Order: sequence, then C-alpha cells, then structure tokens
Amino acid sequence: MKKGIFLLLANCIIMFSACQSDIEKADNLRLENKFEEAAELYQQLADEGDAYAKWCLANAYSNGDGVDFDRSKELELLKQAADEGCEEAKCDLAFAYMFGWYDEIGKDSLKGKEMLEELVKNSSNSYVMSKYAYLFLIGDPPYEENKEKAIRILNKINDKDNSFYNYAMGYVYLNGTDDIEINVEKAIEYLTKSFNNGIRISAHLIQGIYAKGYGDVKKDIKKQLEWIKRGIEANGTSCMIDMSNICLSEDSTYKEYNNPQRGVELLKRAARNGSSQALFILGNFYNSGEHLPKDDKKAFENWEKSAQLKDPNGLTNLAYAYLEGIGCEKDVRKAVELYKKAANNGSGFSANLLYSVYYYGKYGVKIDREMAKRYLLKAVELNEPWGYYNLGNAYFNGDMVDKSIEQAFVYIKKAADLGLVDACESIAYFYENGMGCDKDPNKAKEYRDKTIASDDKKKE
Repeated sequence: MKKGIFLLLANCIIMFSACQSDIEKADNLRLENKFEEAAELYQQLADEGDAYAKWCLANAYSNGDGVDFDRSKELELLKQAADEGCEEAKCDLAFAYMFGWYDEIGKDSLKGKEMLEELVKNSSNSYVMSKYAYLFLIGDPPYEENKEKAIRILNKINDKDNSFYNYAMGYVYLNGTDDIEINVEKAIEYLTKSFNNGIRISAHLIQGIYAKGYGDVKKDIKKQLEWIKRGIEANGTSCMIDMSNICLSEDSTYKEYNNPQRGVELLKRAARNGSSQALFILGNFYNSGEHLPKDDKKAFENWEKSAQLKDPNGLTNLAYAYLEGIGCEKDVRKAVELYKKAANNGSGFSANLLYSVYYYGKYGVKIDREMAKRYLLKAVELNEPWGYYNLGNAYFNGDMVDKSIEQAFVYIKKAADLGLVDACESIAYFYENGMGCDKDPNKAKEYRDKTIASDDKKKE
C-alpha cells in the first residue's frame, strides 16, 4: 500500500514538473518574441486546465501576441483563470472592475477595490503586491497617493526579478519620494529589467527619457531609436506609435527617418494589435486626407473602434462625427452622450465642451447651470486649459461661484501657463492693474510678449 502511494506521489511530481517546464518554456518563448509558438503552448496548457496559462493567453489576446487581438476572449480567459485560482488573474480582474476595462462587466470601483483588498490580505504574490503598491504610488482613485505605504509594500516583495516590481521601482526613481531622490540612471536600470521580463511599456518610457534628456541623463537620439526598435520587436504598440511619429515628423532631427508610408504601416499594425491611440490617429488621417485618402466612413470606423476601447480622444472624435454627420447620420443626442463618456474617461476637452453645451443650451440641450458647473469643474480636474480659463472668468464675474478676483487670477494664470493665448492676454492685464495680484510691469510684459509671439507665428 505504501509503495502504491509512493508511486502515485512520484507520478504526480513528474507530471507537475513537466507542466512547470512547459509553462517556463512558453514564458521563455514569449520573452524571446516568439509569440505564435508561445500562444500555441499556452493554449495547449490552458486546454489542460492550467489557470496561469489561461492568464497568459488572456494577455496574448489583449495585445495580439501570436493571436488576433480579441477583447472578448481576453475577458473570458481572465475570468476563467481568476475563478480557477490564478492570483495574477484575480488581481487584473479587480483592476478591470475598478477602472472599467470591459463593457461586459462595466465599472464598479467599490467591487474592484474589495476584490483587491481581499486578495492582498493573504497574498505574497510579487505581481499582485507590486501592482497594489503602484496604486499608492500614483494615487489612482479609488486609492489615494501614499508613497510611504507603497515603498513599505515594495520592500516586502519576495521576487525582486518580478517584471512589475521592477516597473514600479522604475517609477519610484523617475519621480522620487520624500525619502528617495530622483535617480534617472537607476530608473533606467529597473525599467530595463522590467522590459526584459515582459513589460513593453518600459521601452516607451526609456526612449522618452533619451528623446529629450531627463535629470543626469542627456538627450541621445541613437539610444532613443534603439529602445524604440526593441519595443517594436517585442510587439509593443506604444513604440510602434513612437516610430510612426518619427517617420511622419518634419523635425530636422529625424530627417533621415522621414518615411510617411512606414509611419502609416506602423499605425495600422498597432491598430490591429488593439491600440486605441493608433485607431484614433488613423481616423484623423482618413478624416483630413493627410497621409491617407480622405474617407469619412473609414474615419468613423476607426474612431468607433478607438471609442470601444474607451480612448478619451476616440470617444471625443466619435462624438464629433455624430455631431457633424461624418461617416454616419447626425445624432446630437448620441454625440452628447459620447462627450460625457469621453469626459468620464479623461478628456478635459470634452468636459469643457459639455460645460459650454449646458451653459448656453447648445445643440438643442436645455440650459442647466448645475450641469455646466459640474463639467467645468471636471475640465479643471483634468487640467484642461480652457477649463481653467472659463472657471477663472466665472470667479471674475461671480457666475456659478462666489465672486473672487484673486481666484480668477489663480485659474486664468494656470491656463496661461499651459499656453492658452487668450489667458496670457488676460494675465498681462491683471499684472498691469494689480488685480488679484501685486502690480508687476515685468510680468505683464512677459505674458503680453507670449501673446505677440503667438500672433506672429500665425502670420508666418
């Protein structure tokens, strides 16, 4: 009897080891950019019931890695993996609820937070705890920024080679904390580790550092392009868009890389892999006739796909399409609803437009000052220059808010400092007359000169 039990246990160990080696093989294939082979092996393991393989396959569908981009299959596999105990999948599903990644399950921040908090109670999973810490680093609602807590969590991570741990540490050294100084070289070290372990967005971040220089790291176009190339080889859509921008750029720095045809091809590749940003840009090209033949129907289709992926710019332009009847029949009601979705997904432009719609009663919408104020404050929350400017004017006139010249100055100056020319003109006047601030002829001239410079540029 004991011998039988021993043989059974031995067979279980052998089967487990084989399964482990297959998972490791699939992971290594993915990291070697052999996406089709990796996806086939993940599929085989998923069919055999491996929850981790299902999570990996969900990630493949989310980015078109060896399979066609498919959000429905991604969600289906993610839910299966979570139900079957994969902690990485449980974590990602909690994030999906918190941030409304999928229309099929909607956004439920409270449910997502409860799911995540329940998971981290007893978890030592490095991926889970690193993503949990990251929420406190960036202060993404429903979590408030608490860098001290984030660092405490990161310090307890067991696997210091974990891809997301290294990504989070890269963020720490790029931005610093009260106790940790910015160290860009160290940030690049961590981001490089995270990229080598599968976090493709790290290549985009590193190329951005070299593109302009940051901290002690000097601008280095050669290294920028090297990292973009690595990102593209790893099927990273952000780097495809980075290279597309260079190919389409008129900047003399990138003159030898000017190649509009390649730029458009990279955008199309990124779009096939599910990049909402690429879809948005392609829609713009079809709408304007720049780089692609003008085609209103294709503009609408690309904006619609971008909007389905909750891209705020895609939602904004799809709303505009319905407003103007670009590639579709005019539908003002639908346009307003899409502008609301865009604002809720981070478009300050759409929030400010809705303020105007409700304040003036545009497009047949009834005047509603409470709704106007709500969207104006949303525009300010989203750092929209026109939102700051309009709120400043509201304080100046005592409209919807208590009159305050000081607050008017504060908000209009924020708009001016973000480059809004109309606001620069106003701030020059404030400084000239000491309204809401001390008189300062030099400051007045500084902002007046910005207005003049903008006028001269328009004449060129």
